[in-house]
Amino acid sequence: MAVPRPIVTRHARFDISHITEPEVIDAILTRAAPLASGAAHLVVTPNMNHIARLQSSAEFAAIYERAGLILADGWPVVRLAKSLGADISGRSTGSGITHTLAHTPGGGRRVFLIGGSTPASLDAAAAIFRESGWVVESEQAPVGWLSSPDNVRSLADRVAAFDADLVLLGVGSPLQERVGVALLDAEGVTAVLLGVGASIDFVAGERARAPKWMQRLGIEWFHRILTDPGRLLKRYVGDVIPFLQVVRQSHASSGKWRQRR
Repeated sequence: MAVPRPIVTRHARFDISHITEPEVIDAILTRAAPLASGAAHLVVTPNMNHIARLQSSAEFAAIYERAGLILADGWPVVRLAKSLGADISGRSTGSGITHTLAHTPGGGRRVFLIGGSTPASLDAAAAIFRESGWVVESEQAPVGWLSSPDNVRSLADRVAAFDADLVLLGVGSPLQERVGVALLDAEGVTAVLLGVGASIDFVAGERARAPKWMQRLGIEWFHRILTDPGRLLKRYVGDVIPFLQVVRQSHASSGKWRQRR
């Protein structure tokens, strides 16, 4: 079997894990490999926006170098990885993982929720986790709060003191990945650190995910544009050219692109 070739951006070179979403969830719950207990693990979930940012940001690429697990969140990333030989069956999304965990018996496991668009949304999501048997701590982290190094250090101390098994970072990219690295380096933190974007709001019912049929067809992005066109339309359009550059670079790096020309 051929060895999968990496995705190659201007500042990063990485492989997408073949682990499926159910396997990720099981590893989080059991703290089995590749998320074994005793140490913190940063999990990143690249979509097209992440790939575009890795084309322009050395800082963001340095975060990816620290990740213990890289999962394909977006269908364009799945298709790119498959074209490079990766044996993956589909996406492993932060929103899907969060939703499943929120409705899976927690058995006293400890989850720290960071984010939510409003305090009420965060409280509603926390209540759902508690109903499922999770022990929950939370921090809404309003806009600008995590720009303070003192606040990030205080948050890391709270995560360590809480002895979290799982930290769900729902403050948007790239901030959630930056905070994830800070927690990864913090003394006493041994949790799985997962960036989940708007997933806390999804669990709370504050925002709706795309219908299942749109998710299956890989057009969840269209639903998101319809719900937030002012923010997302410009972002998605701006991500297309950098993503196509990465497709070309990745195949050229492996020699496959040159052979096709």
